[in-house]
Amino acid sequence: MSDLIINVPHLQTFQQRFGAFVVTVTCWLLWLYFLVPIVTLSGWLMGLRQLAKEIRWFGGYKSLMELMELYGEAVLVIVALWLCWTLLTSLRRSPPGQQPPPVGKAELCQAYAVAPADLDRCQNAQRITVHFDDHGHIVQMESAAAADEPAGAAVAPGA
Repeated sequence: MSDLIINVPHLQTFQQRFGAFVVTVTCWLLWLYFLVPIVTLSGWLMGLRQLAKEIRWFGGYKSLMELMELYGEAVLVIVALWLCWTLLTSLRRSPPGQQPPPVGKAELCQAYAVAPADLDRCQNAQRITVHFDDHGHIVQMESAAAADEPAGAAVAPGA
């Protein structure tokens, strides 16, 4: 993974990491489970003898096609649940009038331990690269391509 992308999994809680692991493993197992009949049917169509036995074990071609219909229905149910989840999530967001007030520059400087002049310079830059330490704190900011600034100017926080 690129060093320019924030990747600090050690800052996540145990529940977040464990939840992500369980969801990932479940999705991969579900994906493999759905692929078995397709691989079997493809092998049978290509004339692989061992997979022909599998087709017979599944109860023949028609039984396998019924199983694939069932899988298709399961996929449709999953898509419907996902769409409902997405719709509910978008409805649960607060309306635009109830959003929290915007954060001021002084609060940003205090929260990230950055000098106000450095924050102004980085906000006016067209491109900025922020480097973090292992604890998620800003150690260096590089801004570039502003009209009045030389490319690659590096700014250490609080400097």
